Amino acid sequence: MKKLIALLVVLTMLLGLAACGTTTEDPAPAPADTPADSAPAETTPDAPAEPEKTEEPAETGSGDAEPAASGSKGTIAVVCYVTSAPYFSSGEAAAIAAGEALGYDVIWTGTSEVDTAGLISVVENLISQGVDGICLASGDTSSMVPICQEAMSKGIKVVTFDLDIEPEGRDAYAGLDDLSELAVPQVESIVASIGEEGDVAVVTGVLTNELLQKRIERMYSYAEEKYPGLNFVTVEGTNEDSEAAYTAAMNIMTAYPDVDAIVSNVSTALGPIATAIEDAGMIGQVYACGQSSPNLAKPGMASGACVSAILWDTAKWQEWAVRICASLIEGTEYEVGSCGIDGFPQGEYVGDDVFYFYETFSFTPDNINDFDF
Repeated sequence: MKKLIALLVVLTMLLGLAACGTTTEDPAPAPADTPADSAPAETTPDAPAEPEKTEEPAETGSGDAEPAASGSKGTIAVVCYVTSAPYFSSGEAAAIAAGEALGYDVIWTGTSEVDTAGLISVVENLISQGVDGICLASGDTSSMVPICQEAMSKGIKVVTFDLDIEPEGRDAYAGLDDLSELAVPQVESIVASIGEEGDVAVVTGVLTNELLQKRIERMYSYAEEKYPGLNFVTVEGTNEDSEAAYTAAMNIMTAYPDVDAIVSNVSTALGPIATAIEDAGMIGQVYACGQSSPNLAKPGMASGACVSAILWDTAKWQEWAVRICASLIEGTEYEVGSCGIDGFPQGEYVGDDVFYFYETFSFTPDNINDFDF
């Protein structure tokens, strides 16, 4: 019996040890669970990653750079051959605003002075950037044709404004009018200044610019027809440089002491001509007239060196070019007649890829301060 009791005690002890062993194994999973619980702990270093992921979209949204880019219809470049001239620079904001209104990014660029090789390089860079359209104001009708043809071959729409180039080098010309006919209001500006008789000198821009030369020839023919008492004595070039225009006016008054009017055939020359007249003490004897932006004409009108000038809204012209370029990018086709472009009620497609919007201004001392460009 004692043996049986002893055996039962041993069995009871063994079962207790087995129970302790089982209890010991229960915590064993705990270490196994600890790595499992530490998995979140391992992802805890990734927990900062979680906020980073949250911030990335926030940065994109807050900057709006990507949404704006993805929402843009494309990029149009406005390229001017003398970006330093107020005639062109006054249109930068209008060109950019027109692009934004139509859903396009606008790059406003060019060369600061007359530099054909530099202008070609500007267009080459724009081609490599993959712009969708180029609005070009060129200094002559032929030198930019090959590079513009290269742009067109890559699907870039090329629209010229101000001076047109040869038709094979562009998709369209966004014009004001037949620019040689702007000689007519220029002659009328001469007459408004000195009457129907007198000696007249012409100060122009680039002497090789075919358009400017055609306008001079039209001044001659229109004056001969309507005001035969006007006598044109000389033409001086300036390359759109204000100091050169001043010097040309001074030289003209020295070489032609009987000159009555010096007419500007480019918008950049009238202001310097008026200053030369003032400095020469010739106010009331010689008059500056012809093309000018109003801000350049204001000092001359205040002094009496100028009483008549003409131009157009140069900023609006760049807007006109951007709007036409955007419509061509989008595949719009036009029939001859009103083209229905917003902001240009007189805008017309005249055929042969040419558009006109017909709008000029005549400035006098009475209205000059109504304009600011």
